[in-house]
Amino acid sequence: MSAYTNGLVFWKHFEKKQDAIFNYLKSEQYEELNDIIQELDEEVMGMSGAHFFVENFYDSFEMTFDTGPNKTTQYLCQMLCDIAPKSVKQNWIMNACLPAMSQKAIQAMVQIKNEEYTLADFHVFYQIENDMLDCKVYCPGFNLIGNPENKKEMSMYLLELAIGQLAYEAYICRVDFIDTPDSNMKFCQMMDFYEVIMALVEKNHWKEYDKPIDIYSVYQPIQDFAHDALRKDMKLIFTTHPLLVEQTIEDKEEVLADLSSKDGEFGYVYYSNPFHNKEDALYRQKLSKELDEAISKVHAGKVVGGAIGKSFSYIDWIVYDKDLFMKVFNQLKKQLDASVELYYQKF
Repeated sequence: MSAYTNGLVFWKHFEKKQDAIFNYLKSEQYEELNDIIQELDEEVMGMSGAHFFVENFYDSFEMTFDTGPNKTTQYLCQMLCDIAPKSVKQNWIMNACLPAMSQKAIQAMVQIKNEEYTLADFHVFYQIENDMLDCKVYCPGFNLIGNPENKKEMSMYLLELAIGQLAYEAYICRVDFIDTPDSNMKFCQMMDFYEVIMALVEKNHWKEYDKPIDIYSVYQPIQDFAHDALRKDMKLIFTTHPLLVEQTIEDKEEVLADLSSKDGEFGYVYYSNPFHNKEDALYRQKLSKELDEAISKVHAGKVVGGAIGKSFSYIDWIVYDKDLFMKVFNQLKKQLDASVELYYQKF
């Protein structure tokens, strides 16, 4: 089995239950619905690390893979959405991560002492900081909570629920709480904050993203660049999975083991730099795009980043199906520039 074939099995299970899910949503038979969704949720959790839930708005049906910030989980759930059968894609709005103001958010309620609060009771105070937002969350009930960590955790959780995973990762640099409103900061109701963010994005021409896994980070390792060994010569690293980079540099294996337990693997394609000048970066970028398009097309893997080194260049991958990946990779090697020999190595 592989992460990809596990996904195909999940969708077969889902298709068998789809009609019942539709009927229970329409008739608001939530107890019966929850029995089905709990089983699917456990399956999704086992294969990706995400929670799974469904909702309906009038005549439309929506499913969500609630990934949280885990990048491996986000990649696996995007792959799941990509390989969904036509019968599912035609009937459902599919969210590969938590969207803004889902039904889950609208119905969210927290109890503080004997009082119940919804998102309408929370306000967000914010200020711009380097094309992102520094946020402080206020609720009248906060003065009833003694532990500041509990208030901060509640603020972070509810803000993410309100604005969705993508906006939370792309535009929020800091979240804290305040016990009293701050007259020096702009503010709005938490339920309106997503619209405020997107208005600021448009007004200030901030970079826009379609998915959390589109958000790249760039690093320059602090090390002796005289080192010529594989993965030790890296001068510039770019990645959508910062924890993968951090752990592979430090020879830690938690991220690798997590994906391995879900029948996938992280690896990298490498080759000797052909130019030894600025042309190497352009060549690596072009090659990465060509490989990614071909291998993503068959859902065997996805580029998650890469690096330029003193001696080698690297293209980092999440591999959903190793056999299929290697089959396509070996076919591509025959079609590409014969002067550059490509190799694949598992992390």
